[in-house]
Amino acid sequence: MSNHETNIELDNPLSSAKIGAYSGSIKAKFYKSGKVFKGIPAVDIHSELRSVLCNSKIKIQPYNVSYKHGQLQIDLPSNIKGSLANLIIVKTLTTVGLRYKCISCKLELDNITKTICFHY
Repeated sequence: MSNHETNIELDNPLSSAKIGAYSGSIKAKFYKSGKVFKGIPAVDIHSELRSVLCNSKIKIQPYNVSYKHGQLQIDLPSNIKGSLANLIIVKTLTTVGLRYKCISCKLELDNITKTICFHY
């Protein structure tokens, strides 16, 4: 594992704090059977992100989920930053990744790659 890669254990509810703060958009790639899995529609990420935001009772401001250059790009609302953003993005990607039976998700935040490992 490189200095820019961190495993996040999902059995620890505080694990999302290991991601660290970010600025800008988040790029995500899901992996299944050792290969990049592109079968997750952006609308599923969008829907789950909206659910997490609504359940957090946060005022929803504009955000975007799209595929760019073969990977998901998530632009969170401007009012969501730091550790709150970390919790929301980890919850969203974990829920969707587990639903599609992926083995992991690599995030790129401020040009640093982090990995969420899914345990079944």
